Amino acid sequence: MSQKKTERLLNLLIALLHTERGISRDRLLRDVYEWAPGAGRDRETVERQFERDKADLRALGAEISERQGYEREDSSATTSLYRIDPRLFRLPELEFTPQEQSLLALAGLACQGALAAAPARAALRRLEAAGALPDSPPSLVQPRVRIADPRYAILADAASRQAEIRFQYYATSTGREEERRVQPWGLGQRYGQWYLVGFDMARNAARVFRLSRIRGRILAGADGSFEPAPPGMVHEQLEELMAIPVQRARLRVAEGRALELRMAWTPLPAPDAPEGWDVGEYPYQDLSVAADYLAGFGDALIVEAPRELADAVVRRLEGALSALGTQGASPVAPAPTARRTMTSDERLSRIVDLVPFLMQGPVRVDEAAARYGVTPRVLLQELTALEFSGPTDLGGWQDFIEVQVRDGVVSLANAPELARPRRLSIEEALSLQLGLQTLLPMASVDEQPAIRSLAEKVSAATLKGMGSIPEIDLKTEPQRNAELLPELRAAVAEGRTLRLDYLNPTKDERTQRLVNPLGLRSDGDRWYVDAYCHRVEERRVFRVDRIVSLEPSAPIPLPADFEAPTQQPMFEPRDTDIEATLRLAPEALWVEHEYAAEDGLDLEDGSRRVRMRVSSLDWLPRFLAQFGGSVALEGPEEAVEGSRAWLTRALQTALSR
Repeated sequence: MSQKKTERLLNLLIALLHTERGISRDRLLRDVYEWAPGAGRDRETVERQFERDKADLRALGAEISERQGYEREDSSATTSLYRIDPRLFRLPELEFTPQEQSLLALAGLACQGALAAAPARAALRRLEAAGALPDSPPSLVQPRVRIADPRYAILADAASRQAEIRFQYYATSTGREEERRVQPWGLGQRYGQWYLVGFDMARNAARVFRLSRIRGRILAGADGSFEPAPPGMVHEQLEELMAIPVQRARLRVAEGRALELRMAWTPLPAPDAPEGWDVGEYPYQDLSVAADYLAGFGDALIVEAPRELADAVVRRLEGALSALGTQGASPVAPAPTARRTMTSDERLSRIVDLVPFLMQGPVRVDEAAARYGVTPRVLLQELTALEFSGPTDLGGWQDFIEVQVRDGVVSLANAPELARPRRLSIEEALSLQLGLQTLLPMASVDEQPAIRSLAEKVSAATLKGMGSIPEIDLKTEPQRNAELLPELRAAVAEGRTLRLDYLNPTKDERTQRLVNPLGLRSDGDRWYVDAYCHRVEERRVFRVDRIVSLEPSAPIPLPADFEAPTQQPMFEPRDTDIEATLRLAPEALWVEHEYAAEDGLDLEDGSRRVRMRVSSLDWLPRFLAQFGGSVALEGPEEAVEGSRAWLTRALQTALSR
């Protein structure tokens, strides 16, 4: 985007915000486009440029109205008048209590991954410039929601626009791909999976679609092609997933093994069971989810019934084994490297967001540049664009924005049209709504009303106001020990010592731990305790659902030389980690983001090769088994051979039923 175009768009935006009556096309062409009859450019060309610029401003969230009227009180003829209503462009005057400010900051921090984190950061910057956030957001309790599936953003956008969509869908009931025409209502999470809820046109009924089973491109139609669903329909449809009748699998489990599974099953008397095996029942609702989970226990269990579940486990083990060690398709030829040019939307959006922040007071150039993700040099260029922007009166006199840069510090004044931050986009508001929903499991009784109030205020701050956000229903799988979250939160705040009976499923063992909880976090649908473990004398991260029991203990102080982490990652790489090379089929591409894989390389068949750090070979084959071949291990060789031995034993055991 050229500097000249930046200045033109800024002046057009300011002119349309500045006028109360409306501004005529003739005056816009004179003041913003510097056009006059006989000036060398024909009017038709300039008017086409004006139409393109209006589209750029609409992409920014500016609703440009057009009406017939008098530009001046003494005018004798009507003309087309253009205007942007500041009330529809700027954030409304919203008041936030200190409690709401802290919760809002947490909600913004909760969003992880490229699809949610960037919009959440943009929303937080805008709300902060409007005075809605505390100076230092809380960090001891940090819920996380991770959106790794790129289809989420496409579907949420279509739902917000009421645009009908078409896609290919893999139906597990038939084992075939079928085209679906759907009116998208909203999205939600259950069982750790993301779902689309909408009206299936061919079946003339509401349906729920798992995002990981959508294949190929999603094609969206015209905006406003259907009426929004009644409030609560997305939640209602997703709750029906939870209402699926519970089925019971009869399992045979090796004595002293599969300790994690034993926490969820019911032992049964089986006097004729083979020596070394226990028998019990395992409850499940979704056969596919259950098969993924059970395949990960390898030769420690046998599914005796039902037959379809046993067969599904066998298929996963066979698929994982057949894909093991294969090299897959060739890499896609890299495109010629080219310097990425900044789009007009990106640059204009950043400049408009920058003005309210700078008008709060002098700011160092390097700090402002870091805040908005640009270099100081780029920031200074954008300040230059502001210097040549400002409203023009009827006589043609332009009142420029005042920009001063001295000793690396910038101050800005005389920009009333842009002084208040603009409204949130649907994508930005959705990210904050997701973050707010992640807070509910650990929220106290008095915090829950504040979270619901915040959700309404975020909705009111969007471009189209209250009710414009498609319904998003985030409900994590009911996690074992969720009732421990308030107690763990209190232990973090008060510096208590706890005694844990903890299960390590990778090693298939239970251990006693004395810990000082440092923080409480969630990632996806799981909660974790970040703690100092006195048993190993190091920081460790414990999954809440693997805590068998906990009780208060006599306080043990932290070592004098231990510094509690503030923004430390949940899981840290270690020198003993194994670097595994994995190939992800199209339906498993989400694994790259969910498990923080690196060095992704596209392959010609649509799959992707990644490198992932693995803590031990004990965990790796268990991980592979659950994907049934859609995640293939290519190397290193010792990991391939170790996984092959594990999967072969598991398959032989599963077939021995």
